[in-house]
Amino acid sequence: MPTVFTHPAVPLAIGLGLGKDVISTPLLIAGVAVSMMPDLDVLAFRYGISYASDFGHRGFSHSLLFAATLALLGACVFRYFHSNFGRAFWFLFLAAASHGILDAFTNGGLGIAFLWPF
Repeated sequence: MPTVFTHPAVPLAIGLGLGKDVISTPLLIAGVAVSMMPDLDVLAFRYGISYASDFGHRGFSHSLLFAATLALLGACVFRYFHSNFGRAFWFLFLAAASHGILDAFTNGGLGIAFLWPF
C-alpha cells in the first residue's frame, strides 16, 4: 500500500533515471514534495470534513486538476530549478499525478477523484 513515504518513488525513479542533466536536484526535490502533497488532505478530518466529501481524503487533492495546478505553480519558478518551463511542468505533473494513480491500485476507501470536479 502506498504511503506518504513511498509516493516519492516515482519522481525519484524518473529523475534519477533521466540523470542530473535532465532533472536537476532542486527539481527532483520539488517532485518529491509534490508527490506527497495530496496526502495533506488528511488534515480535513481534524476540521470535521468527512471522508466522502469532495474535500475529504482522496478527493480533489488526488485529481488531475490538482496535479496540473501544482505543476503549473512549480513550473513558474523553472529558473530556480535550473530547467525550462515545459520540463519542470511535465516532471512535476507526473510526480503529483502519480500519487492518485498509486492510490488507485489499493482497495481501501471510496476511490480516487481523478476527474474532480466532473
